[in-house]
Amino acid sequence: MSRVSASAITLLQPKLVISIIMAMLLVSPYGRKLVGVRAFNPLIRFSRPSALISTRQGPDENTSPLSSFTSLQERYKLPVVPDIIPLKANQRVVCVGDVHGDINALKRFLKLAEVFDGNKWTGGNTILVQCGDVLDRGLEELECFSLLTSLSKQAAEHEGSLICLWGNHEALNAAGLFQYTMGDDEYENEIGQALDVSPLDTKLWRIQFGGNQPSRWASYEPGGIFALPLMAHLKVAVQVGKTVCVHAGLTQQHLDMYGGLNGMNNIAQEWIKEAHHRQNNNFGEYISVEEVIKDANNRAKLAAKSMPNCLGGGSGESSPVWMRTYSYPPNVPPRQSEKAQAILDEVLTTLEADRMVVGHTVQNQINAALRGKVWRVDVGASRGVSGGTPEVLEIVKQPDGGEEVSILTERGRIPQKDREVSEEAAILKSLL
Repeated sequence: MSRVSASAITLLQPKLVISIIMAMLLVSPYGRKLVGVRAFNPLIRFSRPSALISTRQGPDENTSPLSSFTSLQERYKLPVVPDIIPLKANQRVVCVGDVHGDINALKRFLKLAEVFDGNKWTGGNTILVQCGDVLDRGLEELECFSLLTSLSKQAAEHEGSLICLWGNHEALNAAGLFQYTMGDDEYENEIGQALDVSPLDTKLWRIQFGGNQPSRWASYEPGGIFALPLMAHLKVAVQVGKTVCVHAGLTQQHLDMYGGLNGMNNIAQEWIKEAHHRQNNNFGEYISVEEVIKDANNRAKLAAKSMPNCLGGGSGESSPVWMRTYSYPPNVPPRQSEKAQAILDEVLTTLEADRMVVGHTVQNQINAALRGKVWRVDVGASRGVSGGTPEVLEIVKQPDGGEEVSILTERGRIPQKDREVSEEAAILKSLL
């Protein structure tokens, strides 16, 4: 059988969209991890097949991880930080919500938090937690991660920390699901071109991804270019002092299922570090279009099948990166508040914590619900979401051991009591 020519693949590459969510994902036990995701039929435009032109130098180069052909990883490397961090007297922890590929929103967050002067880390020993969803809905994702990782290294030099959490959009990208992306120019210009001129010396490495945004997929997939330096150091949840930070929420069931915060973070780390598809086909040595599509589908299937439940889910699911028990509806107390309060109280008691900080659900402003024990910090600041006004949550450990909570805004500091929402206040507001 004839092989597909390199020139034919070049014609196909910008046009081919494969169906990476197969029918078995929707009906198998692991299919619920990726519910509600659009599936597409392949749109194929090939010239007449002829002999494949390959620049292959040896079998190892063809099957090796793409990360072995680039040194970009150092630019996007996060330091190792513990899962539980005590606060010292007068030390601050500041929490910022979803960024979604908007570098200007991120810089406004960082300046409000008093950790960034436009050039460098100025936060001293401050601990900053970015609560997930750096990816999707914006065009400056790599620029955002580059700034965060650079500041994280600077913070470590001053006994501070910058911690990034898994969001549901990081999980989607790791699984090869890109329906919320706005474009891939960043990835093609930085990742794709670097691989093209690497020792591989070919553009054919893209073929194995079946036209499904190859530079992006190669970056975030398990075992991918950013797996070890960046993604493996994202936290599902972290505790700083008496504050637990997680993208969407945490329950006692999560702690029991995964073995606490350490177990949860470890299982996510081990998953993203391993290339579940086993080996690459960097020189695109396929004998048919169908084989290309089958290989790309298999790549997605194996990543989805092995994805830990703490990262999986979809709209309405209950994982730590997807649940909305504490955050929805926005701006008012959660539905079934008494039940949500009991769930929250239980997990906070186990962790000996006073509060939880979550993003994920856009609020008009940072607010606290459930007796002030859950802080919702996603203000939709990205232009790709709602262009909301950035605000930052600040917790400072007092000399007496207590922790003072404030909201930092561009109009000044706001005390905790002014942003607590309650059932009574919601009812009164509805009557006015």
